[in-house]
Amino acid sequence: MATAAAQSGKGQVYFLSHGGPPTMFETTSAPYKAWQKYGKMIEAEKPRGLVVVSAHWENPSHSDGVVVNTDSSNPLVYDFYGFPKNYYEQKFASRGDPQMLKDVTAALKSSGVEASTDKRGLDHGVWVPFLVAFAGKTAIPIVQVSLPGDSNPVSAAKLGKALSTLRDEGYSIMGSGQAVHNLRDYMMGGKGSYGDAFLHAIEGALHSDAPAEGAIGLFRHPAYRQAHPTPEHLLPLVVAAAAADPKTDALQDIFVQPNGPLGWGMWMWKPKAAL
Repeated sequence: MATAAAQSGKGQVYFLSHGGPPTMFETTSAPYKAWQKYGKMIEAEKPRGLVVVSAHWENPSHSDGVVVNTDSSNPLVYDFYGFPKNYYEQKFASRGDPQMLKDVTAALKSSGVEASTDKRGLDHGVWVPFLVAFAGKTAIPIVQVSLPGDSNPVSAAKLGKALSTLRDEGYSIMGSGQAVHNLRDYMMGGKGSYGDAFLHAIEGALHSDAPAEGAIGLFRHPAYRQAHPTPEHLLPLVVAAAAADPKTDALQDIFVQPNGPLGWGMWMWKPKAAL
């Protein structure tokens, strides 16, 4: 079981591709092993807590504000359909933290991000990769924050910037989506030739001197509409890029692999001083 400890240094920033639920059973696959690698990174850093933003929770009000989960038991939301029964029997044990919840809501408020609360739990964009990363349970506090409801990358960047202030308190920030996400094309057997070009564009944006601006610019890329027929799986990448500081952080590739319509990308930003 992972142990949580107050971190004296600055928190990290991560983006994970979470794929589909079957990946949590594909123990020999490269994405599965990348999630395990991420888990080892987190356990080594011992963050004070993890603030997570997933593609699968958008503010239902459709505003540029967000919603914060206040259910400290972190129940699991099985927000996928048509899978075998055992998919809905998987468990991942974690908890929130009252002080962390206060810190998150205070950071949002002080940065001008409107935030409401809801007792919801963790959707599969969080618990599926975490189940693998932490072998089913973790003592690291986890608080999930929704995406803004307006589907605007500028609002996502504002959220990431607001959450970045929590890093100085030892919290790590994580966005969870998919680098390339055209599920319909994938299910139809499409090769997704646009996916490789878009994944290359993501890498260029993140490795630039202005990753947040670069991530926002991806929404104007010629392949964007094919790579992301809807924006929700790319918005968490904007959140993560905006939570990073290109002047003080070093970007590290955790796992990047073209996969046509469902390309994989996972990255970490870590303070250069900690390297």
